[in-house]
Amino acid sequence: MPSLAQLQSIDGIGPKRYEKICNSLRQEKMSIERFLKLEATEIKARFGLPINVARNIHEFGSQLTTEVQEKPLDSTIKFTDNIITLTKDDSRYPKRLLQQLGDRAPEKIYAWGNLGLLNHPGIGFCGSRNVSVTGLEATKDIAEQIAGQDWIVISGHARGVDTTAHKAALVQDAGTIIVLPQGIDTFKLRAELKAVAKKKNLLVISEFPRKAGWNAGYAMQRNKTIIALSNAMMLIESRLEGGTFSAGKSALQMKHPLFVVEYETTEENNKGNRYFLQRGAGSIKKSRQTGRANISSLINTVEKSSEVKRESKPKQLALNID
Repeated sequence: MPSLAQLQSIDGIGPKRYEKICNSLRQEKMSIERFLKLEATEIKARFGLPINVARNIHEFGSQLTTEVQEKPLDSTIKFTDNIITLTKDDSRYPKRLLQQLGDRAPEKIYAWGNLGLLNHPGIGFCGSRNVSVTGLEATKDIAEQIAGQDWIVISGHARGVDTTAHKAALVQDAGTIIVLPQGIDTFKLRAELKAVAKKKNLLVISEFPRKAGWNAGYAMQRNKTIIALSNAMMLIESRLEGGTFSAGKSALQMKHPLFVVEYETTEENNKGNRYFLQRGAGSIKKSRQTGRANISSLINTVEKSSEVKRESKPKQLALNID
């Protein structure tokens, strides 16, 4: 259940605006749950907020709804053993987080799995949980090609695009990093990933207290961590609102390479793709010759980054997945 205090994690809501919203909710006798379900235009009109702040509130509410529905999992692996804590002064702490986020980089990272994956080139994946069949096919295809480069897939373990990308990498015997929106002790690995995961190919990380449950603020911060860990972001399918749309905007704001699937027809579920393409995101289209996504522009962008070198598959560190 959302709390009023979580509103303070939304961009554009400082102490004064937060107090104003709380007072207005009390006057209108409106619950926080109902408030977060309002459309942006209604939030603007009824609460006198700027439209950009109203949109941020609506996106926050949309992501909260989908993430809460996401919580039940089929398979249980407890990650309470073999947890490694990385602080900023640890040589194993992800260098890309320090480079991309600076002082905003997490003070601690809790990790379970193969830390060698943190030093490997990686592509972040984001997309709708209720992704179309075409979007799922594109996700699997692109993730398989990324795996073929000996690069890793980085995503957030949500239903739909995230899990499809993780699984495609694991099936190809490539690495994947799961970035959590919750404490690592509360995490449960999906059954379809457990079935194909190998000890050398999996890393689970969290920047949040070990026993913390999911919350929307954590989910939004998790998206920025995925962006910062990656050499480029791959956005599969996005509406004009919600968590995927927010992640795409964050990538642009961070001036991070963003690539977007370009669909033949624009529909409600992929209008966000057009939005990002119009603002400079790289286009990924299906090749008429091969029938697969042409990711040459993505590969070229990543290979031009100074830190990317051709490496063998990452060395396995101690891990217990049983």
